[in-house]
Amino acid sequence: MNFYLLSDDESSVSIVQNIIESDFSNSLVGVNFDVDSAYDDLLQLRVDVMIINCLEIFPEGLNLIKRLAQVHIKPHFIVVGPHNEAYKDEAYRVGIDAYLDYPFNHLEFKNITKLVGSYCQVVDKMAEINKLTSGIATPFNRPQSKHRLRTDRIHSILRFLGIASENGCDDILRIAKVMVDQNIPFSKIDFQESLSLNEHEKKSAFQRIRRALRVGICNLAGMCIEYPENEVLLEYANSLFDFQNVYNEMQRIREVGAQRGQISIQHFFDGLLQESYREDTY
Repeated sequence: MNFYLLSDDESSVSIVQNIIESDFSNSLVGVNFDVDSAYDDLLQLRVDVMIINCLEIFPEGLNLIKRLAQVHIKPHFIVVGPHNEAYKDEAYRVGIDAYLDYPFNHLEFKNITKLVGSYCQVVDKMAEINKLTSGIATPFNRPQSKHRLRTDRIHSILRFLGIASENGCDDILRIAKVMVDQNIPFSKIDFQESLSLNEHEKKSAFQRIRRALRVGICNLAGMCIEYPENEVLLEYANSLFDFQNVYNEMQRIREVGAQRGQISIQHFFDGLLQESYREDTY
């Protein structure tokens, strides 16, 4: 099991490492004292459990979890933080597995890491079983499996863009489902028949979608600035928004007042349908 430690307390590193690696199946694959550097590490390393031991930079530690979720990197999280119920509630809301008050009890910490590690192994085994069983070719599960894979890929793209929690996300998923079900481009959708939307409701849905896509193109532009050679980012920039629009958004981020990238709802949905057929979609 691979562990990673983000800490603002250098004196605790050896303690945490000794506890983790007392189990020979565990390894501490990285240690960092800076949030941005830890983010870069997680993009490259395979990490099963991330430990965030932060007092002075506690809010930044939670923001890191959100940033990682936006690029679909979701290790399990153990957080060591202040004895503060509001902080603890917020930590669980962003998706951590366990919260320990600082200073942590060594025995409790060891038991928690063992429990979370065991849970990871169970999840991995279930995922492998599901992968094997879903590949069984029967007349009943074959079409359903393909359809599920396409909709799952679409959902993962929305999470990757950081818009899965936006108001327009449900509208995007409803429209995308119709396109996948009927295997049709955006221009062929009958909104009244397939989605029971009149012109006013359709207009409202498009407004919500446009606001969500504005967040998405901004997030994607930011990722393209940080990782300009990443092929997945360039593929999404072109297929979902047209690269020129993402480039304009990148310029706007760099230079206040620059022209914003344009949003084409039709281009986005047709690109989304195209990406749903790609086996390597993240």
